[in-house]
Amino acid sequence: ENVYNMDETGVMLSMLGSLKVLVGRDDLRTYRGAGVKRTMVTAIECISADGRYCV
Repeated sequence: ENVYNMDETGVMLSMLGSLKVLVGRDDLRTYRGAGVKRTMVTAIECISADGRYCV
C-alpha cells in the first residue's frame, strides 16, 4: 500500500516529411539526416506496486 515506482525516459520525435518517427535518445540510425526536424520529448510513468494505478 502506498508504494509507487516512477520512471522517466527521453525520446526524440523526428519529422521526415509527413512521417513521424519516435526514436530513443541514443539511437544512431539514419533518422538524424539533413533536413530532419527533431524535438526531444520526456515521458514519465508512475505505477502503484499493486498495479491498481498507472499515471
